[in-house]
Amino acid sequence: MHLNVFTQCTPSPPVEGQWRNPADPTVTGYRQLSYWTELARKLESACVDALFFADVHGIYDVYRGSWAPALEHAVQIPAVDPMLVIPAAAAVTEHLGFAVTFSTTYHAPYECARVFSSLDHFTDGRIAWNIVTSYLGSAEANGLGEHLAHDLRYDRGDEYMEVVRALWERSWDDDAVVCDRAAGVFVDPTRVRQIDHRGQWYTVRGPHQCEPSPQRTPVLYQAGDSDRGMTFAARHAEVAFLTLADPEAGRAKLADLRRRVIEQGRAPDAVKALQGMPVMVGRTKEEAKAKADLFMSLVSHEGMLTKWCGWMGIDLAAYPDDAPVGDIRSEGSRGLLGFLARIDPERAWTVADVRRIVAVPPRVHLRRMLYGTPEKVADRMEEWLEVSGIDGFNLFCCPPASGVEDVCDLLIPELQRRGLFRTAYDPGERTLRERYFGTGRARLPYEGAEPALAAPH
Repeated sequence: MHLNVFTQCTPSPPVEGQWRNPADPTVTGYRQLSYWTELARKLESACVDALFFADVHGIYDVYRGSWAPALEHAVQIPAVDPMLVIPAAAAVTEHLGFAVTFSTTYHAPYECARVFSSLDHFTDGRIAWNIVTSYLGSAEANGLGEHLAHDLRYDRGDEYMEVVRALWERSWDDDAVVCDRAAGVFVDPTRVRQIDHRGQWYTVRGPHQCEPSPQRTPVLYQAGDSDRGMTFAARHAEVAFLTLADPEAGRAKLADLRRRVIEQGRAPDAVKALQGMPVMVGRTKEEAKAKADLFMSLVSHEGMLTKWCGWMGIDLAAYPDDAPVGDIRSEGSRGLLGFLARIDPERAWTVADVRRIVAVPPRVHLRRMLYGTPEKVADRMEEWLEVSGIDGFNLFCCPPASGVEDVCDLLIPELQRRGLFRTAYDPGERTLRERYFGTGRARLPYEGAEPALAAPH
């Protein structure tokens, strides 16, 4: 199986309120390079695939019509830029991969191409890009760009991917850098081309500013759960993050993703599917329960409401408790209705119901977590693999720091004992893409027609 560990460069990833745990160093460690380099070394010692950094642009300011609750409850603020952590963590590791979120809405594609080529060079081909179209409207208020409607963001994202892939894959030949000291030529300009992209959203001449990196294109991650997001993932992603309700229902959702992948003209195994799940492990039942009791006591209900309202663009504080959810009209209401339908499609939901669910959402209830002794958690993971057909997990370690130690020291040895997880990295898999798709497959596979590029001017 594949295992990623999910985190954020904030005081309390991924569940609001955990910064109050006096034994967890994340509260200040998130802004210290030594915290991240130590974490990276730990994950590499356990042979984890990748450390995955989630990120947002902007601040959660929908709940109560203010950004004050986000600050009070450390809802992904304060936050440092995870891009700057990766080179330091890569310098103390040899095999661990790194995935990082970068927005197609708030960054120019030319900038994106240069950033990820740089990171691919600095990590020797161990970088992945978690493609997001972003959802926080506050980013526009801070001058990052226009906040578009949900599906329109994905439409623009499709064109964005055309641009960056052209820059990465077709602007430079592999042998463009000749470094001919006698002739005084570093790059042969006849082996570098413009992309001359002119589309609805972007005009990009090129050429790309970086020479080809080990992977050229970073491994492409995507986590869209909406219908439009699933189509985007089927078209572009190599690794899809899913949040499936249970193994049986997950099998149908995964089959739908595979069907969409085929419709995009790709092989059904071109996308690896990882289930996102919180994990909490104790040596004994009693230890696991003690950890769970502390963890649940620290969950910030107001913080969870703040985050959820930002996700959906709906201020639950603006509606009376008995207001029917169906009366809410916003860009986020479609996702809200779908979320509730998955819980109970027959129920007449009210705003009070939603507040109660959101305050402690199902994913942090113990029955929905990978929770218990190493043996019990491994049993549950085996069930997920066998029933749903997923390829692995994106683990949210609870608590953030000691939870990583528990996964590395308790859970992974049990998975290794069962033959479910590697005991050493394959030396032939030099890049992150090869770890997912096999030795010799460091580059993005050719898929679809490639437009001709312009010669140098």
